[in-house]
Amino acid sequence: MASKSQTVKIEFTKRDVTGTGACRKIRSKNLIPAVLYGPDYKHGLAGTISAKAVAPVANGAYRETTLLELAISDGTAASALIREVQRHPLTRQIRHIDLYQVVKGHKIKVEIPIRVLNGESAQGVKEGGLLTHNTRVVLVEVQPSDIPEEIVVDAQQLGMGAEVFVKDLELPEGVTAVTEGDILVLHISQPKSHEDGAEGEMEEESKEVEVVAKGKAAKEEE
Repeated sequence: MASKSQTVKIEFTKRDVTGTGACRKIRSKNLIPAVLYGPDYKHGLAGTISAKAVAPVANGAYRETTLLELAISDGTAASALIREVQRHPLTRQIRHIDLYQVVKGHKIKVEIPIRVLNGESAQGVKEGGLLTHNTRVVLVEVQPSDIPEEIVVDAQQLGMGAEVFVKDLELPEGVTAVTEGDILVLHISQPKSHEDGAEGEMEEESKEVEVVAKGKAAKEEE
């Protein structure tokens, strides 16, 4: 299962000045320095975007799958995804954003988060099993307009010992997994009982005593 990604409209104002001092002034105006890269912007297009407009996306759970429709100050437009967010090491405030242009009709590779639904009520968990979520994102190839927000795995009917691999994920039409199919996404395992652990410890202690006894016997023979 999957849900369609969101689209957010943002104004992108071109800028000619760069450097630390210029960026500091930009941020003081509640703007974020940004650079747009992509097929039409191979050398990068420097600009600014509203901190208020982009923060919900940059700080959100679906940052890398939310499509940004940029209205550029020269009258052109571009679609883009957030590729990197630089933050202040202490305050975690956004200091700079890299955007990557996506072109209609050209597939792109993007990481989609995997969400497990009904994990606590899974059949195997009810039987005392432990659900482990091994892989949390899957790399897919998809048209920009068809980017799913997330891939959902419903664990409700999964029993003890069940395994879900990337090849088992239900991907929307037009979405192809790039991550290898035999990568484990989640599994429900039988936890080791306390008795098993105790028996194991006793067995180890027994072996240790046996080794010590043999050592003493060898010394006595000498």
